[in-house]
This record gives sequence, structure tokens and C-alpha cells, in this order.
Amino acid sequence: MDARCSTPSRAESRIREKPYATRPEIPDAGGARREDDQGVQEMLLTGRGGEGVVLASQLLADTFARAGYWVQSFPEFKAERRGAPISAFLRWDAEEPIRRRYKVRECDVLVAISVAPPPAESVAKLRPGGLLLVNREARFPHRGDYRIAHVPGSRIARSNGILSAEGRPMGNVAVLGAAVRLLLPDGLGCLEDAIRARMGAALAEPNVLAAREGYRLCARQHTVAADTPYEPEPAAARPPLPLFAASVTDTRINHTGSWSLERPVILDACNVCGLCALFCPEGAMRRVDGAMAIDLLYCKGCGICKVVCPVKNAIALEEVPV
Repeated sequence: MDARCSTPSRAESRIREKPYATRPEIPDAGGARREDDQGVQEMLLTGRGGEGVVLASQLLADTFARAGYWVQSFPEFKAERRGAPISAFLRWDAEEPIRRRYKVRECDVLVAISVAPPPAESVAKLRPGGLLLVNREARFPHRGDYRIAHVPGSRIARSNGILSAEGRPMGNVAVLGAAVRLLLPDGLGCLEDAIRARMGAALAEPNVLAAREGYRLCARQHTVAADTPYEPEPAAARPPLPLFAASVTDTRINHTGSWSLERPVILDACNVCGLCALFCPEGAMRRVDGAMAIDLLYCKGCGICKVVCPVKNAIALEEVPV
């Protein structure tokens, strides 16, 4: 656990031309293998924009490369904004360079960075016998034809002061510590070196501590009688999206608030200073009758109002119900 990787740092997320070091044995993730590329293991990482999903995939790719594996890592962006769903893909192979050039369609390992339950469509991509790793305080009360492990990544991040600009815990590195314990038990030193190579001195040490705690607190689950099949309720049927009106002078008819995944809520501590309205990029906030009002038809849920607000606990962000 205290062993260090002595290889030089090369923190790229592209195909590795040459493994860094002599390769240790790695536990198979457990998924059923296809006939082609027998040795390739595939991972899908999911989360929301701003949670460090892409950074997590790059750090883990660097960790595997330092341990002597051929590695491939790349993200899949949808709407490039905070809160939007995001995925990253990781492949590693013990023997040969990786020649696949497409996103992961089925995976041996699914890592959910968010504290929210993993998307049902992502869980459906797990191969039988694969591994699901979730960011949760308590056990994941479900079962399937895959193995499950959990780690309190967000709590670990908060205890080490690893927070986003909005003050939210960034549990990605703690979750990586758990992933390394499950997939590369002797690779914690390689993960620590990858973190130090990617981050400056001020950021590296708390993240190294978070990785160690994630490694230590990772727990494998055993199925119990109360566990239920993981079948999230289907999203409520939505009416067809309206066609956006095209205009060279006025786009106010386009209600862009429908894009938001989160929305701000004004709390009692607000002193109506109006700074949020000054910085709102959509002009969706203003004073009305001595209070701040939010036009949810146009608020995109970017969270800038909460960041610039000078009063603690004056604005909160809540998830928009589906």
C-alpha cells in the first residue's frame, strides 16, 4: 500500500505508445469477454458536468499506465455546462496496444461519480459478472447480475476540503481510490503519483489523502434478502418539444429554462442586494416589491447567482424534478 511508482510522469489521456513499467497481475473485472481483443477491460464513468468525471478517467488512465498497462481514455460530452450528464470511457489491456476507436458500448466496470443513483441505461451496459462502484454512504440496496461496491466519496471529499466553486464536495478522487483497490490492489502509489503529476502542490496533498481514504473505506456488498432488482422508475412522459422560433431580432419566445437540471431558490437570509441579478447571464433575476424574483422560464440553472452571492445560505440550488 505504501509502495511508490518510480516511473516518470506522462499524464496524457491518449493511446499509450509504450507501457511505463513492468506489469503486476490485475484482477479481472469479471465481465464476459468477447472473442476479439480478449484482454481488453472496459470502464464507463458517469456523472454530471463539474464533478470531475473526465479528470477521474485521465487520472485512472495514468495510474494504469504507470503500472505497465496499455491504456485508452476519452470523454463524451453532451451539453457542455455544469450539471449536464457526462460520460468518460477507459480501456486497459495487459498485453497489447488497444486498437478500438469507438465509445464503450458494454463495460466490465461502471463507476458512478455522482451521489445520485447511476442512470438505468448505463447500468444496462454492464456485462454479466461485471462491477458497479457507487458513491454512497450506505450500501446500494439493489441486486443484479453484477457485483456491487460502494464508497462514501462525497463525505471523504468534504472532510478533506475538496470542494467545487459552488461549495459542493468533489468525490471523484476518493472514488478512484476505491476503484484502484478493486482493480489494481498494489497500485495506490501509482494513483498518488498520477495525482501529484496532474495537480499542483496545494491541490495534490488533500486529494492524495482522499484517494487513500477511498481505498481504505471501499466496501464490497453481499446480496441480502431485502435487495431489489435495480429498475429505476421510467421518466414521466413529456409532451413533444416545441419548435424554437427563428428570429433575427428577438429570441424571448424560446423558454431556455427547460434546459435546466437545477434551479435557484431564494432563502430567508437574502438581503436583496441584487448582485445575483447583475451577474445572471440570462437576466432571469430582478428585484420585485422588495424581494428577488427568478424567471424560471429563462433560468438555465448555471449556479452563478449562488457563487457570487455575498450572503451565506441566501441562495440554494435544488434539482429540477423530471
